[in-house]
Amino acid sequence: MKRLFCLAFLLSQASLYLHAQSNFKPGYVIDSKNDTLKGFVDYREWIKNPREISFKQTQTASPQKFTVTNANGFAITGAEYYDKFTLNISTSTIELAQLSHSLDTAYTTDTVFLKNLVNGKNVSLYMWTDKIKSSYYIFDKHSHTIENLKQYLYFNEDRQSVANVNSYINQLLRLAHQYQPGDTKILTRIQKTDYSETDLTAAAIALNGGNATQQSVHSNSGVRFFAGAGVRYSKLQFNSSAGAAGPFSNGIHDNSVSPVITAGMDVLINKYTEKLLFRLELAAAINSYHFSEGSSEYTTTKTLDVKIYHFAAIPQVMYNFYSTDNLKAFIDVGVAMNIYKYNNYNYATIYHFSTVTTVSQSKYPVFQGFEFAVPVKAGVQINKRIEVYGTYWLPSSLTKYIYYSADQSAFQAGINYIFR
Repeated sequence: MKRLFCLAFLLSQASLYLHAQSNFKPGYVIDSKNDTLKGFVDYREWIKNPREISFKQTQTASPQKFTVTNANGFAITGAEYYDKFTLNISTSTIELAQLSHSLDTAYTTDTVFLKNLVNGKNVSLYMWTDKIKSSYYIFDKHSHTIENLKQYLYFNEDRQSVANVNSYINQLLRLAHQYQPGDTKILTRIQKTDYSETDLTAAAIALNGGNATQQSVHSNSGVRFFAGAGVRYSKLQFNSSAGAAGPFSNGIHDNSVSPVITAGMDVLINKYTEKLLFRLELAAAINSYHFSEGSSEYTTTKTLDVKIYHFAAIPQVMYNFYSTDNLKAFIDVGVAMNIYKYNNYNYATIYHFSTVTTVSQSKYPVFQGFEFAVPVKAGVQINKRIEVYGTYWLPSSLTKYIYYSADQSAFQAGINYIFR
């Protein structure tokens, strides 16, 4: 329990590290004079459009702050692109519990960085995300005007349902008649377009005749693989209820030290920041336990030698609470699906009287062939390739008896090599 409290404390303090880390990636800034400054942008997983970024022209230079007051745009090369606009931003909510009972067309005017989704010869598509919702904007390259693609939701009391006012459909149809006259397919596509990044991106590309550049990467996800080895210190302990008869007394345990091999695959939510990822790990180990317990009168001795072949598939979630280019610190929790195989073990009771008599019971106690367990892991990743970690496997029972159990727990330390 002490170790779990330490892990909980580490989680609670993780936010303190977030302000100290950086993740500079190749990019550029367009300053207020429209000069392009090439260098490195501190790339974060922006849930909302950023209002401030850090930039440096070389990896060793001191970071500079850029906002809409001194920059007209910025980009992380190959990932995300932002341009500055002064525009109207809708303030109506889309939360069902907070919907107004009439059409709410209120807005505020602000100067912001919009995320460029599509850049084309006719139109460009942009996105703005704040704490209320995501809104989309279309920029007409010929008239040099930008307008909000409007959608409003409100609660219709007469019908007791949510009403949609999809003004963006007519806005897109007008542009289709202007830039793709005579194309009936694009009209049908627009009429079926949802107010979403995927659908609006497809519509914007069609408005450009299919030749537009998709500026922002539609998916930042990625996949990587790893393999490694380590050592596991395991404990198998028998626990029984008061007065219950079991193979051994309550609390009797033995320890085992064994090598372990691991391999698996990581699915990165954002391959540029690697903040959060899902891991599927395969692990294999062999644990050997020896139990020997004598009675108080030393007339009997109980023994058990069991070898456990342990194979596990472990889906897990990993979070890098500290992340720089060359060093990341992470925590990880998973659910292990364990498959166990056993040797031909025997439980022996040896009676010491005038002669020694041994009574053996094959495959007793009966151990399970499958069981779940919860491993909790913490570690560091060094230079993008080497991962050093420690894992605590919470106790899980290998038996299904009512009055006693055999619980296995473990500590594991190891090194993985990440293939990129």
